[in-house]
Amino acid sequence: MDADYTQYEGFVNFFETPVFSTLLKLRNRVVMVITGNRFGKTKSLQRKNVYRLMGLSPNPEHNIKPEDRCRVVRLAAENLPGDSEREVRNTIYPALMEQIPRNLVLKDITIRKPLVTCQPLLGGKPLQFEFVSYGQTTQSHGGVDRLWIDTDEVCDYDFYEESMPRLATTNGQFFVGTTPIEAGWMYDELFCKAKTIYRTKNVRKYMKEAMGITVGSVEHTDSKEDIAVIQAATDDNPLFQKQFNDKMKDIKEGRLKKEFFPYETVSEYLDSFFMYDDPDSVAMRRYGIFKQITGAVHKEFEWNTHVIDEHKYFPNGIPRSGKHCRMIDYHQSVPWAYCWIYIDENDEAFVVKEKEYDPYNNTTLGICRDIAEHSRDYKFDFNLIDALANTTQSNSNTTVIQDMNGHFHEMKRSSFGTGGYWEPWDTKGTKGQDKVRERLINSKICGRPFNNLQKIDGVQKRLPTLWVLDSCKIVALSLKNWRKKENADDDRNAVLSTKDSRDKYSQRWSHFNMCLEAAMKDSRFRGTPYNYQATGTEHQRMYFQGRG
Repeated sequence: MDADYTQYEGFVNFFETPVFSTLLKLRNRVVMVITGNRFGKTKSLQRKNVYRLMGLSPNPEHNIKPEDRCRVVRLAAENLPGDSEREVRNTIYPALMEQIPRNLVLKDITIRKPLVTCQPLLGGKPLQFEFVSYGQTTQSHGGVDRLWIDTDEVCDYDFYEESMPRLATTNGQFFVGTTPIEAGWMYDELFCKAKTIYRTKNVRKYMKEAMGITVGSVEHTDSKEDIAVIQAATDDNPLFQKQFNDKMKDIKEGRLKKEFFPYETVSEYLDSFFMYDDPDSVAMRRYGIFKQITGAVHKEFEWNTHVIDEHKYFPNGIPRSGKHCRMIDYHQSVPWAYCWIYIDENDEAFVVKEKEYDPYNNTTLGICRDIAEHSRDYKFDFNLIDALANTTQSNSNTTVIQDMNGHFHEMKRSSFGTGGYWEPWDTKGTKGQDKVRERLINSKICGRPFNNLQKIDGVQKRLPTLWVLDSCKIVALSLKNWRKKENADDDRNAVLSTKDSRDKYSQRWSHFNMCLEAAMKDSRFRGTPYNYQATGTEHQRMYFQGRG
């Protein structure tokens, strides 16, 4: 009996967590597990592999079945387990071997062949766990199918790009387990494109208390990428709770003096280890939160709150009443960002249109005609464009603004559109950014559109809000991902103009934010002709009426 138990000792001693339960159920093409240090992400990922080997996954599709033709799983890390000088840096191999029942292991790794061969409990040919390192050439990993691929910490983008075709014929999954200290490309290419993000209670609590960000346990976005993210904190590792309970028991029974363990909670105990002065280090190393998020400009933005269903709230289209305004963030060498905002009579603002225009593939006239076509017969209260467009062009001795106003005037004369006079926007101060932030916060208070009559300090007030229609995904992504710039090459894909390089913010997501800020700095951006405050009874609004 004892001999039988030792075969399963490592398997039995695993502490299952809600994170592991979520990991077992996910069927997304890419699954990213982001945690604080010492959470046990590598062990959780390898536990998932053992469950699949033993046919224990709650999703039958995950288990290794006799009819599966592909019988190889790839496990990638910085180093191979056979690298004796740096073997400690490969944490996948010991995490896997600790948990696999030994009677299922047919053959262990060798120096020449870093393969662990096991017998699936559901039968069929043996399964191989293939160990590879990021230092090997991408060509050495190519040309073969894999059931799924696990990666430890941050791999090169080339490795990720090469790995995905290996999963095509098996409908396999790509797993990442990392602490976001040097996440590199993974933030932009995986986290920002995630369709679903799961967060533990400890992560959500930290984000609310330390960062002022309120999020739910599950966040759904409109991303078309089949990516799921799980975020967990060091505090979510049940071993720390067990250690704390054991110490408290020792104190109670006299085996340990309180002065040597002066902690009242597990959180206090962990605080003694995570003694970082830099809050970004705490966020990354303990709570699995990207530094890019701690530096987010609009931390108040929540996809589930601020992005709304256009057909649900505007089933008959955007009203022609209220105010309408258009903005363009103009650039000479990168796409122009154009958006249209509607403000109703209760000062609720809605981003209803967005578009990017490549100046290399469009003329100014072509852009103007496209804007006029999409604007239909709506009339706009004001039209704003980046002041850079007011610079005289050497080839025409006119400015872009003058050219645009001429085009819109001629189009209106020919009954194409309703015209529009474009003005350079105010480039000074942070008032616009503060107004965007205020409206995002108010939207969270209201919870949904057309609900901004709120009682504040005992008085009913109309709160100015901001909502983004679900058809305007670039604006939503810009609000979510815009962050303070960390260094000169923070965005590897950004194309910086002379104007951009002087800014202190990351440019990739800045352009539509500039449009929003410019609109909200304008004194005309409001839903009422004066500061209207609702009391219990709303007074009839009085407007000046001219004679004749």
